[in-house]
Order: sequence, then C-alpha cells, then structure tokens
Amino acid sequence: MSTSDLKLSLMERLLHENDRSVLDRIRELFERRDAGDVDFTDAELAELEALRTKRLSGETQGLSREESIRMLRDRLKK
Repeated sequence: MSTSDLKLSLMERLLHENDRSVLDRIRELFERRDAGDVDFTDAELAELEALRTKRLSGETQGLSREESIRMLRDRLKK
C-alpha cells in the first residue's frame, strides 16, 4: 500500500468514526508528535528519512490538499 493509499484509507476511516474516545486518542497522538514526544524506532526513522530523501530528490511527489480531497470523495462514492 502506498503512502497516498494509506492516507486515503485512514481519512475514510476517520470520516466514519463516531467513537469520541478513538478520535481523542488520534488527536493526542498528533499533539504528542507535534510536541516532539513520539518515540520512533530506528527502523521507523530510517523509513521516514528514505521517504523524505525521495521527496526532496523529486523521485516522489505529494498531493495537494485539493487533490487529496478529490481522491477521497471519489473513493467514498464507490
């Protein structure tokens, strides 16, 4: 599964999630990451660095917010 597919899958699940405790846990994870409190394994850090290197070299490219939303909406229609 590509990173884009994973993001779309997670976004779709978030849109359908109604359990407040699950949403709060996800929010807390992002807040901890933003605060620098998330501990990544060496393998995870290596994977993130490899993805960053590919993006900076132009080998891969991210999607705009508009394109991401369009793709998510297309996927939800199916």
